[in-house]
Amino acid sequence: MKRRSALLATAALTAFMMTSAAWGQVGYPDRPIKIILPYAIGVSPDIVARLLAERLGPALGRPVIIDNRPGAGGMVGAEVAAGMPPDGYNLLFTVKGVMAIVPHVYPSAKFNSLKDFKAITEILQVPHLIVATNKAPYSSMKELVEYAKRNPGKINYASNGTGSHPHVGMETIANRLGIELTHVPYKTAPGPDVIAGVVDLFLEASTTAIPSIKSGRIKALATSGPERIPALPDLPTLTEFRADLDPKGATGNSWHGVFAPAGTPEPIIARLNTEIVKIVKTQDMQDRLRAFGLTPTGTSAEHLASELSADFAYWGKIVRELNVKVE
Repeated sequence: MKRRSALLATAALTAFMMTSAAWGQVGYPDRPIKIILPYAIGVSPDIVARLLAERLGPALGRPVIIDNRPGAGGMVGAEVAAGMPPDGYNLLFTVKGVMAIVPHVYPSAKFNSLKDFKAITEILQVPHLIVATNKAPYSSMKELVEYAKRNPGKINYASNGTGSHPHVGMETIANRLGIELTHVPYKTAPGPDVIAGVVDLFLEASTTAIPSIKSGRIKALATSGPERIPALPDLPTLTEFRADLDPKGATGNSWHGVFAPAGTPEPIIARLNTEIVKIVKTQDMQDRLRAFGLTPTGTSAEHLASELSADFAYWGKIVRELNVKVE
């Protein structure tokens, strides 16, 4: 009888421990949550991440802190996030380029997008615009291509770092157009140098591009995506210029999403998904994001995981074709 009681007690304790592990720490969250952002302050993902953090903190009852870790096209921040404890207190706010492009460009990357993270939710879809300094002697895609063919290699363009989406995306567009451009990678936000005329072009997220375009500080040549941006209705899409440049936004569009380190308990993932999706669906957040030319989504974790898998394969093929690699 005593042996049976002992066995039952052991089984009950084991079940309790398994349940506790499955549900994560009781009372989550009970301390501040850190969101690692693999980009510099002031760029598109930083702006959106801070809008989210301002609203997620009150929803969870704990402060949500943004930790900017830029470098190597986002690889630095992703590596840091992958090594964090899977406890729900360390998250990654990232973009398509970091998760689907960077691992192919940097063979030495110490993270695996598909294995080291759990998807929580996609926040939005973001178009990218080809913008130019006002000093540039071209104001349309047609004029850009004509000038570039007369002056091969003389036009330079900025990016958020080697391997970033603005880098590989612009290389893809240039390759399809048959023009030669010179890449200038930045560790900080390139926008100010485009305005000043230090660099000629930038494949810039609509978040930061639209305010500069509307104020007349830069000019826009085209936007990615299947449709024109409501905020800039006169700006043509890349596919209006040539159908193969950006089919369905595959080349120029990006997404912002939230991930957690692999091993984070499913109930924590579910709680974060619920709260973040609620925030994205609020009228206030919808209005703020749409003003930047963004399309709010707020998806299931499964949708983001599937999207990442498809994008990872798509961009892996392009990176191999272009032979873009950093050892």
